[in-house]
Amino acid sequence: MLAIAAQPAKTALPPPDIDAKGVQTTSAPNPDQESMKPAMPDTRPVRDKASRSSDRSAADIEASSDSVTERREGNDTVREYRQKGKLRMLRIVPQDGPMQTYLDRNGDGRLDKDPLEGPVAPVYFTIYEWN
Repeated sequence: MLAIAAQPAKTALPPPDIDAKGVQTTSAPNPDQESMKPAMPDTRPVRDKASRSSDRSAADIEASSDSVTERREGNDTVREYRQKGKLRMLRIVPQDGPMQTYLDRNGDGRLDKDPLEGPVAPVYFTIYEWN
């Protein structure tokens, strides 16, 4: 047995005549209108890491440290910056690779990452250096 498809309840509109005008168009708005201006991009310069204001910067801690201890661990140089006996900053300078800096920004004794750098620490490589 063959099933016969049900006829639609409403019929569709017939196709337009070949000589029909089509859709009425409207003219484009005047470009001088204030409401139609696109939003301008934010062109403020990006602040570099040194100019970001956080509790204490590495330069402040380095300048105010009363003792700096430098030691070698394998091929890495480790510098500890202390203030009144408390460890305030730790710098690890590897033989190959970027320098790593850890700061105690709030004085709680824990070395913190910079919260402005986000959850991911990017890896930087120096391919070539001169003078």
